[in-house]
Amino acid sequence: MSNFTVVYAVNVPHYGRIQIEAPTAAEAIAVAKHRDPAEICTERDRSSAACARIVSITDDDGRSIAEGVTLDGAFMRYGGCTAWLLCEASPAMLESLQRMVSRSDDLVHALACPNGRNEHLVERLCAACYVARAVIAAANGET
Repeated sequence: MSNFTVVYAVNVPHYGRIQIEAPTAAEAIAVAKHRDPAEICTERDRSSAACARIVSITDDDGRSIAEGVTLDGAFMRYGGCTAWLLCEASPAMLESLQRMVSRSDDLVHALACPNGRNEHLVERLCAACYVARAVIAAANGET
């Protein structure tokens, strides 16, 4: 029987409340944005914990046997509204790429001309499909 050290982590939201005096709602929002939430948010809400994970597991000799094991399917992403919108749109974008790739042969045949007039369009489509296949593979964890 061996002993293993397991380091866990979970993100627990903290809440806090303050009063702001301001002549208008817009100024109250501006003042609130410049406060440091770390100084205000001291009330933990363990019932809203997220991003449960095993940070690492090491054996008796200090060798790492696992790292970054998610336990609840949640993840955090930085980047604000732009990153959130991208995450929200990603299922539709992936489906669109899959459709494009599945129809790429038909599209190439439709663009191809015996005189080579559309050769540059065919090359661009093939290059786009190459990238799309790599993106689809990455989205499926195949890279």
